Amino acid sequence: MEVTELVDRHVLHPEGDLTIFEAAEFREALLMLSKHEGPLELNVSGVERVDSSGIQLMIAASHDGRLAITGMTDSLRDKIAGIGCAHLVKDYEK
Repeated sequence: MEVTELVDRHVLHPEGDLTIFEAAEFREALLMLSKHEGPLELNVSGVERVDSSGIQLMIAASHDGRLAITGMTDSLRDKIAGIGCAHLVKDYEK
C-alpha cells in the first residue's frame, strides 16, 4: 500500500481485503499516511472484504478529523453500521 500525493491531499488507496490478516500492513500504511501534513484521504473503493480489525483501524485513523474516507460501498457502510460504528466513521460521499 502506497501513499499518493495529490495537489491538495495525500491519499491511501488499499485494494483487496482489510481483515485481520492484512491488519499489520494496513496499520503501517495508515501511520505513513498520518505523517503527512494537511488533508488526508482513505479511498476504500478497491477494498473487497473488511472485518472488524480493518474497521477499527479506519476509526482510529480518522479520530483526529483530518482523514476523509471515500469510495465506501453500500456493503461496507452496512457492515460499519451493523457493528454500531457508523457515527465514528465519516463517509465523505453521503
